[in-house]
Amino acid sequence: MKGIISTLLLSMLCVQAASAQTKHDYIWPIGYGMIGQSPSGHQFGGIIMDFNQSPISFTLQDYICDRPRAAISDKNGKLVAYSEGCRVIGANHQTMLNGDTLGPGNVFNEYCGQNGDYPDYQPCIFLTSPNSDSLYYLFHIRGDDYWWSPMNLMYTVIDASKENGLGAVVVKNQSILSDSFFLGGYVTATRHGNGRDWWIISPRRWSFNIHVASLTPEGVNYTGMQNFDTLGWVVDSSFCCSQTAFSQDGRKYFRNSRDNLVAYDFDRCSGKLSNPVKLDWDSLPFGGGGVATSPNSRFLYLTSGGTVQQYDLWAPDWKNSMQVVAVYDGTLAPFPANFFQMMPGPDGKIYIVTSYDNNVLHVIHAPNEPGLACMVEQHAITLPALSSFFSPNFANYNLGPVDPPCMISGTEEPDMTLITAAQLHIWPNPTSDAIYWYGSGVRSSVQLYDATGKWLFSTKINPEENMYSLDLSKLQPGLYMIRLECEGRTSLARVVKQ
Repeated sequence: MKGIISTLLLSMLCVQAASAQTKHDYIWPIGYGMIGQSPSGHQFGGIIMDFNQSPISFTLQDYICDRPRAAISDKNGKLVAYSEGCRVIGANHQTMLNGDTLGPGNVFNEYCGQNGDYPDYQPCIFLTSPNSDSLYYLFHIRGDDYWWSPMNLMYTVIDASKENGLGAVVVKNQSILSDSFFLGGYVTATRHGNGRDWWIISPRRWSFNIHVASLTPEGVNYTGMQNFDTLGWVVDSSFCCSQTAFSQDGRKYFRNSRDNLVAYDFDRCSGKLSNPVKLDWDSLPFGGGGVATSPNSRFLYLTSGGTVQQYDLWAPDWKNSMQVVAVYDGTLAPFPANFFQMMPGPDGKIYIVTSYDNNVLHVIHAPNEPGLACMVEQHAITLPALSSFFSPNFANYNLGPVDPPCMISGTEEPDMTLITAAQLHIWPNPTSDAIYWYGSGVRSSVQLYDATGKWLFSTKINPEENMYSLDLSKLQPGLYMIRLECEGRTSLARVVKQ
């Protein structure tokens, strides 16, 4: 029976073609405040950095907040919302309906007044909903103890279809867990291995332990704290002034701090961290800064104030593969324009902010290349106003499923089998119209999903037919997942629609 199922599966297997890239990270709100000039003549105001334009456009915009930390656009690149951790601001640059007072408490009261911002380095991130194109989740930090250390990881939900397309907050300040988080918040996320759901991570304070939560069609779930204090490493008590990030393929997680960097392997199916590697800063000029990886996830980039370092993660001993690929050239813009947080752009480049409010951005033009060939250009972009010293926080929204893919939440069954279209003798694959395969005399059902795991339709297979077919002509080009259920067994397969 398993052979029959595998053969059948292949026939319908995987329509998983490369789906069109979404543009959820195409608008970057940077800068801060209302448009104006300081007594010394420096331009202030928000800046909308738009990757929908080529070259990238930079537009001055009045902000009702300072230093946005996160933003989200729809799949076509139209701005939906952004946040500095205190409120949700819509595409019209006004507080979204019910979007005020995120994370109320002492920290909010002290910092989140008019044009205020949350005093954390990475306090929030927007994620797309696993089962709706109009819903977006904002994961954010709330602090309220004596030291104003973040004490709650929370989430807020936006429905972009409300208020004639301006959007509204429909769920707010839902606590996922209460604990001491590292000063700075450091909330980041990556796709689940099924290509649809999400993993959300924030490290614990005074500790190397890490909190992990998930977002699925069933909602937000706290999966637990993973313990690494047993390693006996010295804890950086502040974990200040830095950044955390996943590699672009989601297989590694990095925590950069004032004293060290720790890299973990990450299992996108189970959400488990493992194999931590600690890199101390005693051999580098300054601890703490930014962290990012190249689009192909081979090269790790770290900033430490005066330098940009590159590490080859594919090297047998990547910890000792460091090359300095840039040294701060002393430029003032108007303050020291050194290197701080980083964020990969949708254009395949990496953008670096400075650790002061300056009017320049640094750019790594070819981050997939080794050594100096990566082309770090200092103050490559002159901005129309002073920028924030925080990089906007994005996930890799176009990260697909692992190969072979994980089981999709809510459909887990034992004895999952992944087969290939060649084994099934399916043809043609890729296809523009339909796929075909020979009958096996087994009654079964077929479910079709897109590359993100979204269910599209189901059909039954008649065991009396000599040849089966599946019409894909009305589908958009891309990669699709086929799920075959046969006598209590479940298998997954892929097919490409041209």
